[in-house]
This record gives sequence, C-alpha cells and structure tokens, in this order.
Amino acid sequence: MSSIKLSAQKLKDASNLQKVATAWREAVINRDWVIDGTTHDGPKYIIGFARQLAGQGKTNTSDIILNDPYVYLSPGDKYASKLKGQGKSVSTEAIGCLQNGVIGYTYCYTYATNCIVTNEYIFSYCFMLNLPSHAPLNTTPLGFSRGLNKSGLWDEVSGLYGSKGGCVIYCDGHITWFDGSKPAKFLKWDQSGYTSDIRETVPNSTWITCTNSIDKVKAAYKGEDALAIICHQGTGGE
Repeated sequence: MSSIKLSAQKLKDASNLQKVATAWREAVINRDWVIDGTTHDGPKYIIGFARQLAGQGKTNTSDIILNDPYVYLSPGDKYASKLKGQGKSVSTEAIGCLQNGVIGYTYCYTYATNCIVTNEYIFSYCFMLNLPSHAPLNTTPLGFSRGLNKSGLWDEVSGLYGSKGGCVIYCDGHITWFDGSKPAKFLKWDQSGYTSDIRETVPNSTWITCTNSIDKVKAAYKGEDALAIICHQGTGGE
C-alpha cells in the first residue's frame, strides 16, 4: 500500500511542478517578466515567486497566470499540510486577484492565519528565483522536492519523501526522479561537467529557496532541523 501511495504522490507532484514550469515559461520567456521572488519589502522569498507568477502588480486579468495556491502543496507533505484548512476555506484567488485595478493579495493579508500562502507557509518544493530566460531549458532545474542537500541526497527529516529521493523539474517541463540511495547528478551551469550540488546548475544571480522564514518553521515544529536544506543563492553573487 505504501508503494501505491508513493506512486500516487509522485504523479501529483509531477502535475504540480509541470504547472509551475508552464507558468514560468509563459511569464519569463513569452512575457519577459522577472520572477525573482522579491516581495513588497525587498527580500527575495518563495512566496514572492508564487505571487509574481500570478501577476503581482499587473493590471489585467490576462496577467493572472498561475493562481492556484495548492500547486505548491504536495498531498503527502506531513509538514505543509499542517497549515491547510485552519478554519476558513482558501479561495482559488488567494495568490493573485484583481482588486482596485491591480492584481493584489488583500485576501491573504486579511486572513493571514487561515490562508496557505502567507509568509509562514511551507512549500513542498523549492524553486529557483531570478533564473534568466536564456537558461538552457532542458538541463536547468527550475524546482525540486524539498530537502535536497548540496551532497545530492535528500534529508530524512525535511525531505518530501524522506531520504528515499526526490524529483527535479527542468525549465522545459520534463521531470526526473532521483533515487535517494545515491547522489543526484546535474549538469553544471557552465556545461563543464556534472555535479551533485544543485547550486552549481544556476548562475550566481539565482537564488534557491524553499520557505520564507527558517526560524518560524523551526519554532512551529519544535526545533526540528530547517525544512529547507538549501535556502540561499547559487554559487555566489548577491
């Protein structure tokens, strides 16, 4: 039964990640948007990534590209699911909704303790922030299952699948599953060879993040190790 559940979770995660990849290509390649995760107060956060894909700051409903907050939540995620259904239903417009002529987030600010896309929300997946549009689409990771360490292995505690492994979504939309019994291998950004450190697959200006506040996550889950193993930029830069 556990293997059936695992297969079902993989399929759902693949569907979620492919929706994000499709939205990213539409925003960055077709519309020339910058998806860098920058929030209204400046810092780069994963919630900013989700809001920008939804059309943050745009003025037309056609600019609401990916407006479903549940695509960032795996059905098998024992951590993120704890923040789901806390007394109020979550609108499908929770990430981006047209208000006063601008796509905004009043819903989330008003019902912050009940909305799954607040600054305390724990994503099931990690994403690349500020990834350039000229990235090689078939070899550059756009996102991956939470818990990936720079060693190429997934963490037993924070990993979406524990240490069993994880999946990586590439910019062109294809997904690769990596078995956790051995380190994952990725093509380096400069195409010079392969690496197990996913930070080396992106340029220095790209940030990799999984949650918005590691301290809040640790406090919420009784001091467990940070759920985001990788929570900083690529190989250098800012």
